[in-house]
Amino acid sequence: MTFRVRRRAKPELRTLRVVALLLVMALVAAACGDDDSSDTTTGDGGATGDPVTIELILTRPYYVATGFVEEMKSRYNIDLVVDVQSNDDILQQLQTRLDAGQDLPDLLGAEDSFLMPAFEESGLVGDHSAFQSEFEAEDPDLYNLLQDVAWTETDGIGVSITANFDAFYYNQEWFDEAGVTVPFATFDDVLAGMRALKAARPDGIPLTVQAKAGDGVTTLKTMLAGAGAPFDGAVPDLTSTGGMYTCQWWVDAASEGLTPPDAVAWGEDESRGAFTGGNAAMILDGFTTAGDFNEIPGFDYPAQWNLTPAPVAGGPAGTEGVALAAARTWGIIEGTEHPYEAGLVIRAIAETKWLVGQASEGGVPARNTEFINSSDALEIWPFFNEDLKNAYLAAIPQPAGENAGEVEGILEQFFGEIVSGASSDCSELTSRYQAELDAA
Repeated sequence: MTFRVRRRAKPELRTLRVVALLLVMALVAAACGDDDSSDTTTGDGGATGDPVTIELILTRPYYVATGFVEEMKSRYNIDLVVDVQSNDDILQQLQTRLDAGQDLPDLLGAEDSFLMPAFEESGLVGDHSAFQSEFEAEDPDLYNLLQDVAWTETDGIGVSITANFDAFYYNQEWFDEAGVTVPFATFDDVLAGMRALKAARPDGIPLTVQAKAGDGVTTLKTMLAGAGAPFDGAVPDLTSTGGMYTCQWWVDAASEGLTPPDAVAWGEDESRGAFTGGNAAMILDGFTTAGDFNEIPGFDYPAQWNLTPAPVAGGPAGTEGVALAAARTWGIIEGTEHPYEAGLVIRAIAETKWLVGQASEGGVPARNTEFINSSDALEIWPFFNEDLKNAYLAAIPQPAGENAGEVEGILEQFFGEIVSGASSDCSELTSRYQAELDAA
C-alpha cells in the first residue's frame, strides 16, 4: 500500500474531520475484526507489514548522512523521501502549500530554531511533549545523551539536535607579526588587536565582514549578545549599555579603517575571500566554515589559520554577555498520518553514529554529549579544542520570535549604517532603529 501525506486540516475543519475519521475507523474495525496486519512498526523498532512513506524537507543534504535512508528502510520499514530545498525559504514554501490545500511533508528537518515560533503560528509544527515523553520512555539511553537545551531551545516545538556557533578565525602569521595573542577576553581586546594588526600591515583589513542586505546579521547578533544587550524575543535593545557599546565599536572600527570600506556591499563570498586570500587578518564566522577553509589548497591549519571563541564581554561595566548558538530544529509536521514513524526518524538522527556521519559530510556540532566528547568529533574537526568545545556547550539559543524575519531586515539596515561609516551618532542611530524594532 502507498501512503500519501495528509495535508494539515484548517483549524475550523478539524473537529468535523476527526468525527468523520472516527466513524470510518469504526467501520473498518467492524469489517476487519482483530486483523492488525497493516501495522508497519513495533514498539521495539521491528518492521512488519507494508512500508510507511515519510517525506522529510530540509535545506542541506548533509543532515541526512550517507546510508541513513537505507537504515530507515531496513530497521523500521520506513521509505524516507528526502526533499532538499537549497533556498532558505521552507517556511514560506510550506505556508503557501498549506494555504493552497496541498500535501505537506511529514517531517521538518534541521530548520533555524529562531523561526520555530513562526512555524507554530502558521500551524505547521506544534507541541512535541508527547513525542519527548515517548522518546524518553522507549529509548532512555539515547534520550539522556541529549542536552536539556535541545528540548528547551524552542519551548517544546520540536527538538534542536545540532547547532552552529560563531568564532573568530585568524591569520596565524599576521597575528605573530603583530604580537596579537588569543583567546580574547573582551571585545575591547579584539579592537586593540585589530589596531595592532593594522599597524603591522597598513594596507590590510584587520577584520573582514559581510553587511550586504539579505545576507543576514549573525555577526551583529553575536556581538550584541556578547556585549550584554538584552533581547525581548527576537528584538535586541539597541539603546541599552550593550547595544550602545556595540554600535560605537563598529563605528570606531569603520572610522579607523579596521573593517572593509565597502563591507555594506560584501556578501559571504567577498568576506571569506578576503580572509582566505590573506588580505584580512580575521573573520567572525560559523564554526562549520572551518571545514571549508580546511579544504583550500595551500591554506593550512594551524600554520596559516586558526580560530578562537568570540568573547562574552565588551569590556566596560554593564557589557557582560553570553554566547549564542544557531541551532537546527527537527519537528513533526502537524496533521501527518504517521507521527510515530516520523518520530522514529528524528530519534535515529540523534544517534551518535549518524551525527558523526552528518558532521563528516559538512554538518554542525550536535547536542549529544557522547558525540561532543568523541574522538570522531576531534578527527573531523582537529580545531575543535577545549576552548571552542566549552564555548559551544555554554552557548544559549538565539533569540527568537514570530517577527524574527522582520527584525532581521531592520537589523541589516542598522548594521549597514554602522559598518559603512555613513552615520556615526550612535545615540541617534540606536534610538531611530529601536523605534522600528519595537514596532515590528
